[in-house]
Amino acid sequence: MENGFLGQLKSFTGRHKYLIVAVLFLLVILVASDNSMIRRIAQKREIRALQQQLDEYSRQNDRNMQILDELNDDSLIIDRLARERFGMSRDDEDVFIEK
Repeated sequence: MENGFLGQLKSFTGRHKYLIVAVLFLLVILVASDNSMIRRIAQKREIRALQQQLDEYSRQNDRNMQILDELNDDSLIIDRLARERFGMSRDDEDVFIEK
């Protein structure tokens, strides 16, 4: 029985050796190697997410630079921001905070 199975296995591998090697090669490339396709796809997703995060930080930096320029140019804006954000007031004023 074993001789028959081993004979069939040997015959199958002899006829399809190139196909078996190609499938094993693809399996190694897709899954097992350091540069596998699965890893590359995950890295591309990570790059895309980091690029979006970088774009958001860039937009936030632009907004902050604009606010900084306004603060450097106009002292009334500093006064307004102190009142709005921090609830500050002058000595002769009463402040009512509405929520």
